[in-house]
Amino acid sequence: MKILMLDTDLDYAQRFKYYFGKKYTDIHVSLCDNYEAVKKLLNEDTYDVILFDASFDHIEVKSLDALTAGAVFAYVSGTNEIINEKETLYKYQGMSEFYAKICGLYEKKKNRIVRQSDGNAKDGDIREVITFLPVHGGAGASTMAAACAVSLGADCPVLYINLEQCPSDSAFFKNDSKKGITDVVSALKTKYTEAGIYQLLKDVIRKDQNQKGANVSYIRGYNNIMDCTAMSEHCIEVMIKVLRAKFDFRYIFIDADYIVGPVLQKLIVSSDKLVLVSSGSDIANIKLAKIQRYLDVLKRDEANTMPENYLVFNQYYGMRNEAAVARNMHVVARFARYRTDDKTRITSQKIIEEIRAKKGAFAVLTEVYEEQSK
Repeated sequence: MKILMLDTDLDYAQRFKYYFGKKYTDIHVSLCDNYEAVKKLLNEDTYDVILFDASFDHIEVKSLDALTAGAVFAYVSGTNEIINEKETLYKYQGMSEFYAKICGLYEKKKNRIVRQSDGNAKDGDIREVITFLPVHGGAGASTMAAACAVSLGADCPVLYINLEQCPSDSAFFKNDSKKGITDVVSALKTKYTEAGIYQLLKDVIRKDQNQKGANVSYIRGYNNIMDCTAMSEHCIEVMIKVLRAKFDFRYIFIDADYIVGPVLQKLIVSSDKLVLVSSGSDIANIKLAKIQRYLDVLKRDEANTMPENYLVFNQYYGMRNEAAVARNMHVVARFARYRTDDKTRITSQKIIEEIRAKKGAFAVLTEVYEEQSK
């Protein structure tokens, strides 16, 4: 399905195109910010769906009908008003709802059924890639990634992938497989077909046997520390592409190290959400500020294809300037230092159990991207 969007708010339009392109591979979105450009594009190509922002409601309806003949036309608006008695979609609703309504309009106009899915996933499913990175050593990013996977895995199937140089997945999960990310990278370094990578991923993905009541599967980390040097941007890109298109996991959690380079850059821009984990200490705040500057540079280089940024405070006692530290980031949760009754440190497994008992601990991460009208 080909969509043409006319909107002067290019930031919104770019984000719309980015999220749709990631979640619905069967849809191609073209953007315009002026009416003359739309007329030129429609003379050169055909589109299935044409969306005009409400600010273009002054265009004469008769000329609009002639221009969009044969295509589905709708306005998009920041309010729930109906414009010029035309179909009008709420601009800031969740992506899945927007997608379903576009498909409904298309079916109504074309008198045909649209299969609302991508790849082999169940109808209407969305796969989100959520990458966890530590701000500093000992932040507990791996524990948070595992806890998030277990918490959200209580309601839907999730996948956890460990990409750390020194993987810690065995502290949280277990299965009987000896294969892992090393095998995936080795295959991607040789000649392969997409079908072959899909089959290999099926072989290395195993159900966790440790966390009861959670629908968590995972891929074991590297066999040894040197294996991580074989990982490349290409490996990241292909692996995520196949996981999105061919598997039914609602969330794909990636637990990685913060090591600046092309592999990290590819991982970040391939993710839907990026979660940084910090204790909020003075040293942690200095390092977080440097990471934020790095992300700002990436955003300029990647033409606004960056994921939403989130922050988890772990081993946290609170601070006065939290809002300033969490610049342009959504704070997911704040977890104090965990202690047993006798005030000794407790295991990561016990921390996961305690976090899991907190209903909605990671609820902020489950929200599908929505913009709030100003």
